[in-house]
Amino acid sequence: MQVWIEVQIETHADAAELVAAALAPLTGGVELRDAETLLSAAAGRACVVALCEPDRARALLDAVDEALAAARAAGMSIDPVTIRQREAHEDEWRDVWKQFFRATRVGRRFTVRPSWDAGEAPVGEFVIDLDPGMAFGTGAHPSTRLVIALAEGLREKRPDLDQVLDLGCGSGILSIVAARLWPLASGLAVDNDPQATICAQENLERNHVASVEVRTDTLAGVTGRFDLVMANIQADVLTELAPALPARLAPDGLVILSGLLLEQVEPVLATFRAAGFTVDARADEGEWGALRLRLCARA
Repeated sequence: MQVWIEVQIETHADAAELVAAALAPLTGGVELRDAETLLSAAAGRACVVALCEPDRARALLDAVDEALAAARAAGMSIDPVTIRQREAHEDEWRDVWKQFFRATRVGRRFTVRPSWDAGEAPVGEFVIDLDPGMAFGTGAHPSTRLVIALAEGLREKRPDLDQVLDLGCGSGILSIVAARLWPLASGLAVDNDPQATICAQENLERNHVASVEVRTDTLAGVTGRFDLVMANIQADVLTELAPALPARLAPDGLVILSGLLLEQVEPVLATFRAAGFTVDARADEGEWGALRLRLCARA
């Protein structure tokens, strides 16, 4: 058995991400729910759900308290807060997803379908067979759809890429998308969560993608240069990554950034401009935004 802990706060994306980031190292899975996610929270609320071993429950609750205190100290409006704890079987996470995740058309040419809803896809579609497990990424969240849209747009301009990095790969969906759009490219899918990389490897194999290496690591452990880096990660992490990304880009390389609320786009963009990037394209959906950035010509 495991412990299911649910933290509900007044809708404040930064605070919810702060809680999720605090819990991730302690758990077997963290999920953030709001009005835009497939499994949604109540109106006007954001919800962080975590699954952990029973002996880690106390540490996890302490981490929740510290994250909430930090959010309040930063002036974030999060109250009232509701914290629920109960026993849960480790299979429950997937069982919940099965109630909601169905075959979905994403972008111009992709159909994402789970193993429990493997319906027929339209002729000419790229089909992605996906089991999200405990990792983020089904194509249902706007942040994922925005990356796919910007990648499809790039494919029209750059039909040939050699190396692609999926940073914070989660379920591996973006690596599969890149493998479909650039079948001759080599890929690297990296996540600091071993549960995510296990899930990504399974999904790559499920989709017969052999051109992508999966690694539990961070950007600091990545070498080489890439024609495209995709990073669907929260805003504060993207900001921290900005100074290091130029060294990982090939000449004329690009990055696609997502996981950004609209009010976070400009501050994150300012950080990347300071690191030498310029805007190649932008896409918005609802409350979310994404950027495709190009590194300015080196002197």
